[in-house]
Amino acid sequence: MKLVFISMIQFRHLPSFDPDGKPALVSIVSGPVIIQDSKVLLVKHEDLFWKFPGGSVISNESFEDTATREADEELGIEVQIVGEPYVISFTREQKGIEELIVLIHYKATIVDGEPQPCGEVTEFAWHDIDDLPTDCAPNIKLAVEHFLK
Repeated sequence: MKLVFISMIQFRHLPSFDPDGKPALVSIVSGPVIIQDSKVLLVKHEDLFWKFPGGSVISNESFEDTATREADEELGIEVQIVGEPYVISFTREQKGIEELIVLIHYKATIVDGEPQPCGEVTEFAWHDIDDLPTDCAPNIKLAVEHFLK
């Protein structure tokens, strides 16, 4: 029997270069946007702000697989992806190096389980889409508005 080891790359702070050849980083994140009864499901990690469940893409999975895996890891729920992704990208500084962040959002519905904090999640809540907390990540309002169209 031959053993094959597959190296998985996590697309989090992955070393890269900008168009001028200057060192840069890239992170690609995917997660579900779950809206029910005019409320959106958000989580907090150790961060100081609310965000969608989600995490870094791993090289052996699709963006959809990442979104469903993260819903299970962070909230203990099974979700079904509905439709096409909504992508937001931006740059930020990470330890003195410019980092490109690509957020891949999927509208999703819960098909099994009740949300509960798991893994790195310290808190979760259903927030009214018309009265989101002031401490939300900047992508929350944009993605909610997109998926309500």
